[in-house]
Amino acid sequence: MYVQGINVARPRAADFKKSVGRFSHRTKERFWELDFLRGLCVVLMVFDHFMYCLWDIMPSINQMLGTDLFSEWRQIAINYWNWNVRINVREVVICTFFVLCGISCTLTRGNFRRFIPLALVAAGISAVTYFIDQNFIDGTYIIFGVIHMIACGVLMYALLDNAVSAVCALFPEGKKAHVAENILRYLPGAVGVMFLILLFARYADISFEGGAYELISTFPKDADMDLNRFRAIFLYVRDYNFEALSADYFPVLPYAAVILAGGILGRALYHTSYKYTLMPLDGAWNKGVCFLGRHSAFIFVAHMVVIPVLLALFALLVSCF
Repeated sequence: MYVQGINVARPRAADFKKSVGRFSHRTKERFWELDFLRGLCVVLMVFDHFMYCLWDIMPSINQMLGTDLFSEWRQIAINYWNWNVRINVREVVICTFFVLCGISCTLTRGNFRRFIPLALVAAGISAVTYFIDQNFIDGTYIIFGVIHMIACGVLMYALLDNAVSAVCALFPEGKKAHVAENILRYLPGAVGVMFLILLFARYADISFEGGAYELISTFPKDADMDLNRFRAIFLYVRDYNFEALSADYFPVLPYAAVILAGGILGRALYHTSYKYTLMPLDGAWNKGVCFLGRHSAFIFVAHMVVIPVLLALFALLVSCF
């Protein structure tokens, strides 16, 4: 069109959408398959924690309130918890969740901003569970659990990725610099793979006995228990039961390394045209699970508190009658 003799290009719908997105903070591209897988993982994790509460926490609640709620389910929960299928599926689910976390790290440059709330939530979990452990239910204190480990994994990715950015800033502009940057962006994933290789080459083995996979540590225990406690944050220590001190336990190795390694998939799939491969399968059929996946961080943290609280409230209601 023309405005006072000046040729003005007609705004395109895509440009308008992009401009609106800039102000509405909705420019971040989402991939339904990632949300869907996260949602499935969250559903299975919530069910797993519910069965744990029936087994380990509900008896303490019943003892405090003088009730006998869900007592007949306790043995079922114990059998489920020790079921080989559950043990194997659990490892697949948690590793899938951590790989998805690594993929997400490649989709943003704000991993330091992601680390800060994760670290604060981890500190809050430790503080709250310590209070509960000291005053209500023994064995609930979480020293270094899954949120602590994810925070460490995201921080490691942020440090490595920002180091790559600093190096790439020194390159002159051009096609070669662009190719070099694309290669260097794989550094966090490569470091994660190297950590995993080092772990299983020197400090751990995988055994398969009785139908269940298990990671066996070969890292020796020290005579100093405080040193063992510190080392256990980074990897499993042989013959040292850190789970007795921390109700939830995920060491940095191998799990944070799995997060880093997930960055390889993120770079190889979601920074190329392959990222649109599954887009035609998106539809109304996956909206519920994808919704859970989009809010997985909140659900994951909240369910650890909500499930025991709801069970306690239900038991308290029963005790009143």
